[in-house]
Amino acid sequence: MLVTLRTAGVLEVTESGQYQLSMRLFELGCFAPLRRGLHEAAMRPILRLAAFSQLPVQLAVREGNEVLYLERVGYRKNNLTPVGERGPLHATGVGKVLLAFAPPCFRETYFAAPLSSYTEHTLTSPERLTQELAQVRRRGVAYGRQERHDGYYSVARPVRDHQREVVASVSIVAAEPFKDRLGQFEIALEKTCRDIENQLLERWVAREREAV
Repeated sequence: MLVTLRTAGVLEVTESGQYQLSMRLFELGCFAPLRRGLHEAAMRPILRLAAFSQLPVQLAVREGNEVLYLERVGYRKNNLTPVGERGPLHATGVGKVLLAFAPPCFRETYFAAPLSSYTEHTLTSPERLTQELAQVRRRGVAYGRQERHDGYYSVARPVRDHQREVVASVSIVAAEPFKDRLGQFEIALEKTCRDIENQLLERWVAREREAV
């Protein structure tokens, strides 16, 4: 059991050969409140955006080398679909946002490994992706164009915490017949992200006051 937990990254071995909790477990523990906070802060804004756009809306974060979807809201049923699915950073709109605003050393490491191709539209050239990510940082918006699944497009923007660090991304997804509508919702998507940020800031201020 100890070997299995060590392989999973939950435990680590000290110089004396004893087992102790790993920093990875500590990181996950610290990340859990952020996920809960994002869920609570994001639900109303993304539901409003889904109702306004009449298109699916997603909330995602970066975990390791992947995108982790925290929420998915579909307008037609107006309810949540199962969350917890993972995806590639370089082949999704939310992933490009999270990759663009990740530390430069992370991007270098990410691009050092071969990039998987999912459709004929997937960008796997580090040079082309680097250029696109630079544009994402300038404009604050990223597009996914059939790079993960054929026939599906997305537009995504970043969500920042009280320290102005990018902690999540929100995207609107459209199937082929509705792809031209995505550009119309850039401003609404930006407002949604700002609403989430304001909620996160208010919660942080409230916690700081309680601590005092």
